[in-house]
Amino acid sequence: MMIGSVKLFNSRQSRGDYTEINYYDELDQPADPEEAVRIRIREMLSNGTVVKETWGFCGKAGKRPA
Repeated sequence: MMIGSVKLFNSRQSRGDYTEINYYDELDQPADPEEAVRIRIREMLSNGTVVKETWGFCGKAGKRPA
């Protein structure tokens, strides 16, 4: 698992088998959750197929890109 990445099992918010949460800095590079300004949440099937994906802002709101 890479830096800024979390995998949750048994979290069926959609129809997925697991959820991936990825955190990114202002340059869209993987970041720790405490340093992140963007987040990507993906609902995945066990074979790696994306069921649902969403992006948003998080954390250091004052550092949102223009």
